[in-house]
Amino acid sequence: MAMIEEISRDDCIKLSKKIFDDIYRPAYTFKTTIFLCGADRSQTDKMRFKIAKALNSWKYRFQYDIVYPEDIFDELLFSSKSKDLLSLEGLLAESVDAIVLIPESPGAFTELGAFANDEELRKKLICVIDKRYKKTKSFINQGPLKLVKKANKHGLVFVDPNDIENEIEKLNSSLKKLKKVSSKRSDKISLLQLDNFILPSIFLLQPVSIKILINLVASATQDEVNAFQTTTTALTILTKKKQIELTTIGYKLTGLGVENFFVFSKTRSRIKRHDETVEIDNLRLEILNLKYRKKKLKL
Repeated sequence: MAMIEEISRDDCIKLSKKIFDDIYRPAYTFKTTIFLCGADRSQTDKMRFKIAKALNSWKYRFQYDIVYPEDIFDELLFSSKSKDLLSLEGLLAESVDAIVLIPESPGAFTELGAFANDEELRKKLICVIDKRYKKTKSFINQGPLKLVKKANKHGLVFVDPNDIENEIEKLNSSLKKLKKVSSKRSDKISLLQLDNFILPSIFLLQPVSIKILINLVASATQDEVNAFQTTTTALTILTKKKQIELTTIGYKLTGLGVENFFVFSKTRSRIKRHDETVEIDNLRLEILNLKYRKKKLKL
């Protein structure tokens, strides 16, 4: 399969809007976006690992889109020297429905203090705590956790860390309640969500050059200045996650990438899902006409 050598800037703007309106935005609006903080994911005995596993099970995986801070810190934020990139606080405030934090490591306790002291972030904060410490008189309970509970009455979830499989419904209940009152910006794509825009872009255009992806991202994020940096670092994240691969003719999705694209894009409504599938098929047909018959995009 040949790579699309060139798509005009105007066509990239049209394509970007179509992908945003018909694929990305419906799923992003429907799903509850979670920033999941806690102990390192490699520590399988910790609650964070168990909670992530439970939320990624078939019962919940289509409801939630989970963002891990280490992915963002290592690649998307700290790799850029641009002074125009949004701060972490700003990204979280506008990009997620909830910050789920499990204070079970030194780093997580630091994050708890930082988030609890931010007026906007603590409204979105849910802390999952070992129920043994529910009535403990400590600085944590009397300080940051008290602030969290004051800002969000469903913000403290006490669980048995050895029975997360059965306790996860407590967190699910709090997340549903927070989703009703939480707000995230949906008029443009933030850095935290860029992978969920790039996956459908590659799915539709593959194999596709980085130049075209950069033009699509510039339009979607409304940020031409940082488009090169954000696109390349997002591609690095997706490559490390083994969701995309760079071939001699451009970027393509792996099997895992296709799976994650469909998991993200799926919504609860069967009718709405059918409509979205039709939109994707129509868009792919438009792109094939552009690619092989040199027809103009009718978007």
